[in-house]
Amino acid sequence: MPHRLLALALLTALAACGEPDDAEPDEEAGGDEGGGAEDTGPGELTVLGPEYSLGDCEALVDGKNTFATGETTYEVKVVLPEDPIGAPVLFAWHWLGGSANQIVRYLELQDLADDEGVIVIAPDSDGSAYEWHFTEGPEGNPDLLLFEDLLSCAWQQWDVDLDRIYATGMSAGGLWSSYLTVHESEWLAATAPLSGGSDAWSYQTPERPLPVLLTWGGESDTYGSYSFHDASLYLSEALREDGSFVVECQHSGGHTLPPWGFAYAWDFLEAHPKDVGTSPWAAGLPEGMPSGCTIPE
Repeated sequence: MPHRLLALALLTALAACGEPDDAEPDEEAGGDEGGGAEDTGPGELTVLGPEYSLGDCEALVDGKNTFATGETTYEVKVVLPEDPIGAPVLFAWHWLGGSANQIVRYLELQDLADDEGVIVIAPDSDGSAYEWHFTEGPEGNPDLLLFEDLLSCAWQQWDVDLDRIYATGMSAGGLWSSYLTVHESEWLAATAPLSGGSDAWSYQTPERPLPVLLTWGGESDTYGSYSFHDASLYLSEALREDGSFVVECQHSGGHTLPPWGFAYAWDFLEAHPKDVGTSPWAAGLPEGMPSGCTIPE
């Protein structure tokens, strides 16, 4: 679908969507040079992390940050575990009309940081029509640069585990985390989009296969002319054809957050560090996964 037609469909669909059902009003908004390389011997240079586009990173803090990237400045919520050194990172992307505070609260990501030692990075969007720039190509995409710059600064500051970089998001954030899945597989270990997906217009074969947990609200997960059900099924099939391991989880709530919380998704992400090879879940889902989850054939 041409981008202008997609934009029209999404404008109709997502404008009716907004926050997940029962969303509450938002709460109060709240290193080294960027070389990203290590000298490993004569003539050898191993790239460890992406380079920050603006040179020297300012320190990220627990809570609200004002973060400059490219020509844009974003508000970014960071949730730190007790010891962030060498920690995994989860990027969380909010829905249309939502905020970083809300996705952290609704997915209980503070508990994830406290209990599992995960650094959570949740940006607020730059206010574009669909929050995130998933209707645009990757060249010059400001949100792709945001992801890479935040990862660069987190790596420089806390030496984060580059084998355990993950992404999730809901609705518009689900579409954006799906976009990251195919465009940022160089850095991501696995992703868990919630009511996201893709279509032929936005899909491309990732640089490397990666495990993906797709969750959506069944056939009723639709708004206007846009079907998150169809988009999730499309992304699932395309990824599997390109060698990625996919788990599908459908609930019956339509376009809402899954009723299972986020622990099941974190279990999946945690089990899949970068380049895990054959998934440890390939032979079957572990006990405790929601009944709506399956490994598609």
